[in-house]
Amino acid sequence: MVTYKATNIKTGRYYIGSAKTYCHYLNRMGCHHLVYISKSKHHNDFHMDLWENPRDFQWEILREDDLTTREYERDLLRGCKNDPLNYNLSHLSWGMEEEIVDGPRWPKETREKMRAAAKSTKAQPAHKKAAQSRAVSETNSKKQPCPQCGMLMNIGNLAKHIKGTRCKGI
Repeated sequence: MVTYKATNIKTGRYYIGSAKTYCHYLNRMGCHHLVYISKSKHHNDFHMDLWENPRDFQWEILREDDLTTREYERDLLRGCKNDPLNYNLSHLSWGMEEEIVDGPRWPKETREKMRAAAKSTKAQPAHKKAAQSRAVSETNSKKQPCPQCGMLMNIGNLAKHIKGTRCKGI
């Protein structure tokens, strides 16, 4: 489990999240701001600020371990519950009342409906595709060093690079 923090370097506000693996973390770094695009309206300030200025954010890994639970993230979120600089809408992962669910977030029937809706032709209007394309282009223009060998590349290629055989690092 990778627990990460995204900090807005201009305002000092931060978001705490987690990902299953380092590759999932890289994916979140590159695509976090594409999640709630809907006519440039977002569910929270974090996604809006990230959408408007992705380069204003510094991403860092707080902890990487072999655990499959989100206890460390939950403890961090509880600790910053009343912090006005915290972007997180809830002091618990996924906004759960008490415990964090490590299994699927949605029931199987709901996931199937969501999957079917995403495949429909109406799922990706032209303006949304254009906005996603612009966001991905901006993200890909920013080069990141490979943590293992130091080679500079865009975020999308970095995940493939680490998984593949080209990385000459550790």
